[in-house]
Amino acid sequence: MHRALRGIRSFAPACAVFGVATPKLLQQNSRARAEADKPRQCLRPTSWTASPVHCEASTGAGPSRALYPELTPYQTGTLTTADGKHDLYYEVSGNPEGKPALFLHGGPGDGSSSKHRRLFDPSVYRIVVFDQRGAGKSEPGGSLEQNTAEALVQDIEQLRRFLGIEEWGLVVGGSWGSTLSLFYSTMHPTKVRGLVLYSIFLPSPESVKWPYSREGAGLFFPEDYEAFLSALPVEERSDPIGSYAKRLSSADPTICYPARSSYTKWIMRLLGLQPDEDFIASCAANPAEAGPGSAIELHYMKHGCFMDCSQLLEDCWRIAHLPCAIIHGQNDVLCTPSNAWTLRKRLPLASFLMVPMAGHSSSMAPQLRSAVIDAIDSFR
Repeated sequence: MHRALRGIRSFAPACAVFGVATPKLLQQNSRARAEADKPRQCLRPTSWTASPVHCEASTGAGPSRALYPELTPYQTGTLTTADGKHDLYYEVSGNPEGKPALFLHGGPGDGSSSKHRRLFDPSVYRIVVFDQRGAGKSEPGGSLEQNTAEALVQDIEQLRRFLGIEEWGLVVGGSWGSTLSLFYSTMHPTKVRGLVLYSIFLPSPESVKWPYSREGAGLFFPEDYEAFLSALPVEERSDPIGSYAKRLSSADPTICYPARSSYTKWIMRLLGLQPDEDFIASCAANPAEAGPGSAIELHYMKHGCFMDCSQLLEDCWRIAHLPCAIIHGQNDVLCTPSNAWTLRKRLPLASFLMVPMAGHSSSMAPQLRSAVIDAIDSFR
């Protein structure tokens, strides 16, 4: 969960700076933080001689880019967490000698997809993808035991050491993945060289409540929100997060599956501007196949994602010197654009792109996907 660029394809040259950080730049960081709201040009390396392009937003959709071709991992396996509670599925693809790149999936609890590795140029990157605790192919599926943000950070470090990676050349995350990328990077800033963050989710109390509130995302789809709320007993509707969290984690299918169906339908509605109605109906009609990810998501939301959002933003100074791209759909109703703007002010040297007519999901918004691929390519 969770403008003067001339089209999205201009993102890569505009942000060719990713990979360059000078001592002078670091000294200027505090002044840049204070001037975060002023129009600013993208910084660029001396080897790039094209005219600088402003990074504030985009005025056109531009051509969409396809994912890189189908890619088979050359290494897969499971890693038992240090606390012995979970077995994490991981896979490594691309160039074994390439720049180590880590992709962090969303949710929490969504699990990884074969499409995630295809965001990266396989000739350049050593692509690492893993399923977080309880998600995807990790076991036990749907487990909430010792499933916290801090535990996930420890898992990332354990996986990095296990794979013999000294530092991540690039960390990429969308939605909850952007949150976890920030949390990990601020805790281990020397282990990260660059960041691509999209569909930003900052776990403030307001952002956590937004998707489940009548005064939040419910304003955009009032009829669907009524259906989402009506699936709960009247006495529980004042606390949809707590009520759905309880029902989704129930071992009784007669309680869990109806809740999973209505919850999945609501979240799918929020993911894109033009959601696939057949897909939404399929997910809602087959709650057993939808998996337990929604229970993990509500587990995190119920506990404020196990982190202090104010502290997370305060700690951004630790990574303010890192090359970073912040990308967000202008019409994202699940994680509003204010999340991205708030983060941009904490990372004033980052490139910032607001993608017009794009919602939350990169799989549903080709323009958003294109911007993410361009940003990742710019780190090559």
